[in-house]
Amino acid sequence: MPTRMLHESMGRRLRRPWHWSGVAAIIMAVLTSLFGIQAALSIAAANKPLEHEVRIIVEGEQDYNISQGTVDAQLAGHPVRSSIPLTLVLTDRWLTGDELLRGEVPENTIILSSQLENLEQDYDDPQFSEQRFDGAGVDYRLMGSEEELDDASYDIAGSFTKNVSVGHGPKAVIAAAHTAAVATGDTTPRSMLFWFTVVGASAMITAAFFARSLSFRRRWSSRHRRLAAAQRKLARVVLDLEALEATYYATAESRRPQGFTKAWSQLQQLSLSLARREDAVVSSVFDRKNCLDQTTNILLSEFETDARKLTSLADSLMGAGSVHADLAGTGSVFDKLSTPINDAATKLLIRLENAPGQMVRGTDIEQLRDALGSLLQAARGNAQHSVAVQRWAAAEKEMAQAAHRIIGRLRHYPHGKRPTVEPLDESLDDLRATLGLGAASAKGALHRLRVANSMTRAILGDTLDSDRQESAPKPKKSGKPAHHKELVRGTSRLVKYGLLAGLLVASLICAGLVVASLPQAPKATYEGSGQGMVLQIDDKAKLVDESEIRRYMHEDFAERQDLLIAVRDAESYLEFTRIEGSEYRDSTPQSVREAIWRIKDEYPDRQDPASGELDGDLTIIPLLITDAGDGIMPGLISGAVISGEASWGSTSGWDFGSIHESKYPAMEAANAAEDFAVVLKRAGYEKPDYNVSLLYWMLVFMLFFSVLNLVQVVQYLLGATTRFSRFSRGSRSVQRSRRKLEQLALGLEETQINAVAVLGASSSGRADEAGQRLFERALMMAWREAEELSTMTLGQRLSPGYERRTAHLAQLVDLLGERDADVARRAKALVVASRGAGGDAPAPVKLA
Repeated sequence: MPTRMLHESMGRRLRRPWHWSGVAAIIMAVLTSLFGIQAALSIAAANKPLEHEVRIIVEGEQDYNISQGTVDAQLAGHPVRSSIPLTLVLTDRWLTGDELLRGEVPENTIILSSQLENLEQDYDDPQFSEQRFDGAGVDYRLMGSEEELDDASYDIAGSFTKNVSVGHGPKAVIAAAHTAAVATGDTTPRSMLFWFTVVGASAMITAAFFARSLSFRRRWSSRHRRLAAAQRKLARVVLDLEALEATYYATAESRRPQGFTKAWSQLQQLSLSLARREDAVVSSVFDRKNCLDQTTNILLSEFETDARKLTSLADSLMGAGSVHADLAGTGSVFDKLSTPINDAATKLLIRLENAPGQMVRGTDIEQLRDALGSLLQAARGNAQHSVAVQRWAAAEKEMAQAAHRIIGRLRHYPHGKRPTVEPLDESLDDLRATLGLGAASAKGALHRLRVANSMTRAILGDTLDSDRQESAPKPKKSGKPAHHKELVRGTSRLVKYGLLAGLLVASLICAGLVVASLPQAPKATYEGSGQGMVLQIDDKAKLVDESEIRRYMHEDFAERQDLLIAVRDAESYLEFTRIEGSEYRDSTPQSVREAIWRIKDEYPDRQDPASGELDGDLTIIPLLITDAGDGIMPGLISGAVISGEASWGSTSGWDFGSIHESKYPAMEAANAAEDFAVVLKRAGYEKPDYNVSLLYWMLVFMLFFSVLNLVQVVQYLLGATTRFSRFSRGSRSVQRSRRKLEQLALGLEETQINAVAVLGASSSGRADEAGQRLFERALMMAWREAEELSTMTLGQRLSPGYERRTAHLAQLVDLLGERDADVARRAKALVVASRGAGGDAPAPVKLA
């Protein structure tokens, strides 16, 4: 029945518990797919030119040599492309409040006013329909919010104003169009690094959540399998409870040993207790919050232990009842007790027959065979229950005495390190108790036989094939107390958290280094000396010295740049106004603008006749000298067009008429040249189209979860390597066992003939007869186990239990082979001795 369809005893439906990481993994997988699609589209779009060209319309009378013809001429050589159809209208009128502040302009249109200041400064006047504002009105449908609308309007108007302030005309309009295309274009990041980081981080987070979900599912499935196995054991006992009760009451009260009655009482109490606790354990295992905690594990472990004990009690009670009540199956009950003793005795007999002649007396071996025969004969259970139990107990005691005598003989021989004696199995103690037998002890037959086998191996070495299986290293069980394990578990948890914290810190550092290595906005270095600057000074009065200007220069130019210092008389070019209450003077915006354009017009030979623009590699620095010898630098006149993040510095003189009279004219000119050098550096810089902080944290997550997933993959591969190695070894072991079983099965008839031959010629025949019965039963069990192991799925073969079962099968098959070889050897010796050789008298038969 599927897990999701399970019901508890009260009829409530049980659902497989789920972990939040599974839902998170699904969500992150969907997001990763969406991010991947968007990344592919964005990167593909970045490699294609923009589809549209910006259309520029010039309206009205314009200054600065701006007209439709000059602008079209500039566009022909330098078209401005955009991602959407866009029209820039340059008008000589002021804008209304609706156009400037609300973006109420024609669709896909930007209206730019060439007026450099507002008609009025009263922004609180609600009459927005009046044309009285300078700036740029941007179509509100192109922007996502009012803040974006204001930013785009400011950037477009600023680009035009700043370029006009340095002497540009048509190029200032082109710069404004370029800024408009950027401001209104697709803002989706197109950086491959950004999308690689985003998709990579998302994928790594998805993998981490998925691994966590699989871990939860695997751990819960393991607990559910344990619960299901324990429930099956409980259900089997409950279903057989009537049969067990019948078995119990079929035994006369006078014939019930104390252990038999005690086992029945324990069975009743334990089955009732387990039935009452089952719902609580099931609820804990299916509880989403507590299914994997330590409390649930303790409840489940106790339930499993009691279920195994209940099954053992039931089997013991059923078997003992068949003996006490003279029911069918008495022999099979004693076979459970006799099988381990028979295996140990058979091994010991085979070892002693290969030992030197004086090591153990022949009579001791014969007595051991007789004791084994008595034990196996008693296990057939043909007599009444009281006689059968007494006979088997006496045979076991005789076997223990025979083994004790052999141990005494072996102590006289020097030996190396003794192999570890296999501890006694307590699983048969319940059966022994219900039969009225004492628990297995160190003085019992089984333990003494195992001690004798261990001593013989220490003297003779590993002479049997099964010894190799027993010599294989087995995992050692920790004998440390529970509080020590808990301390180790707590310490490992602290180490794990410490490693995760260290990994997080390392991810933060590495992500910071990556982000720091990205191109940054150039800044003034103040470490240069004017390299790349070709300086010309137009100074008829010789008021400025070139060496002084170079002495104050602290920036370099990346490429050759012509700088022309135009020295003029300040009073002839500027109108001065005295600032009330101050010794400093000021000017007017109109005066500063006229001075800049007047100086530009004084160099017609350095301008383009059609557009009036300066040569691209020429920059004029106006330096106005006052009557007092102070220097004033009202602004720059440059042939370079710069837009975007680059700035010409302060344009307060152009905007407000502010001027500064410096006592050091050469220093003023040098400062202007330095500012221009920084402007040119910034001209080639493009601001990233993504959020740098977002990139940083995406890098942190990607690095952190990448290393985390890599560690998990390595752990899985190491575990998989171990499991595949286990699978390979186990598969080879099963194949070898199957080949040996086929040989044993093919020779089964010969084995039976050999057994009959031995039965007719030896007093130990009854032992071989019973041993043959156990041999054939064990051979059938081995065949079934080999068939089951051979038909297991790959997943089942990769489990740790597969290797354990294959090793047990190999040991069982080796033991069967040794027993078969022993019977065949003794039968052959009998036949050879009976026939004689070369006409000689038959030799005496020696079977021990």
